[in-house]
Amino acid sequence: MNIILLAAGLEAFSRKADEYPLYLSERNGVSLLESLLRKCLRTSPDRVICLFSAEDISRFKLDNMLRQLDGAVKLVSVPSLTAGAACSALLASEFIDNDSELLMLNANELLEAELGEILTDFRTRPCDAGVVTFSSLHPRYSFVRVDEAGYVSEAAEKNPISNHAVAGFYWFRHGRHFVEAAKSMIRKDAHSNGVFYVTPSLNEMILAGKRVSTYSVLPASYLPLKSSAHIHKFEVLSER
Repeated sequence: MNIILLAAGLEAFSRKADEYPLYLSERNGVSLLESLLRKCLRTSPDRVICLFSAEDISRFKLDNMLRQLDGAVKLVSVPSLTAGAACSALLASEFIDNDSELLMLNANELLEAELGEILTDFRTRPCDAGVVTFSSLHPRYSFVRVDEAGYVSEAAEKNPISNHAVAGFYWFRHGRHFVEAAKSMIRKDAHSNGVFYVTPSLNEMILAGKRVSTYSVLPASYLPLKSSAHIHKFEVLSER
């Protein structure tokens, strides 16, 4: 299995000079990035591919940081802002355009759950992809609509078409299915406000006859880092 950790979005290229990345926010002395990577490594992947901005890699010596964790962690440098997370992920096509499993995670989100349990659940289902969801109607998130059989029938970005918000966890039984879906989405120019996100690529899989399942968690199990309030909750309140 290959794991992609997405950490080269708009925040990485619009940050002030004296600011640290959101993924370096700490809880009990451990950064979000380290927490995420340790969770990933417990699933025994073939490799973990971290997509960071070239400036972040150089400025924060991320190569040295990740080298202390595990040799399976690989850095992919993103030289400039792309047209979205789906486009950034395609920069790792040489590693994921194959029949191996693919797990994609956002580096500004943390699931307080064992990734291995979720992966085992998806692997035992008759599906080609899976996303973790929680209950929310806030338009900051991406969403999926689920049919009576329990499969995703539609996906949307920043548009609450249901109360099934996506928690930044995307699993594909074969990495090439994501690559094909993302390229198809981009060819159709199916963007959201000029940005190509990962969630809408699921629509292309559905159109191709693939089945996408969901795994639900409680809202309290999902910790986003998308605002100063979120960072405060992660860094301070969780230490009490």
